[in-house]
Amino acid sequence: MSEESLEAPVAIQQLRAHRPNPNYRPLIFVAAPFTEVVKNKAAARQEVRDYCRYVYQAGGIPICPQLYFPQFINLHHYHDFQVMNFICIVLLTKCEELWSFGVPTHDMNFFIKKAFEKDIPVRYYSSEMEAW
Repeated sequence: MSEESLEAPVAIQQLRAHRPNPNYRPLIFVAAPFTEVVKNKAAARQEVRDYCRYVYQAGGIPICPQLYFPQFINLHHYHDFQVMNFICIVLLTKCEELWSFGVPTHDMNFFIKKAFEKDIPVRYYSSEMEAW
């Protein structure tokens, strides 16, 4: 079950509540279509960057593996891909929430399922970044 559908600034404000540092920024794992980014599609990469900017502007720290790892991990090699998935799960466990953007793909559902298994709240946003 997902968290209450809140717009990003309200969601971040709730995560900041009762924190001693008023500048606190929660880590947010960004789940977005992964395969299109790996295929090096510029439009898909830009869309994921926009999601990360949305998280940042709302007051969070976006953690988005699909923008980072393809720079030095060859995701077309099975072993490298498996290592990257393990690293992503480690990063996910450091985040306060997972935010899913757009219609969840098979790749995204893997991380959404992991978030639920680890009791990490999940929020869903459309590709236009509206809560649903």
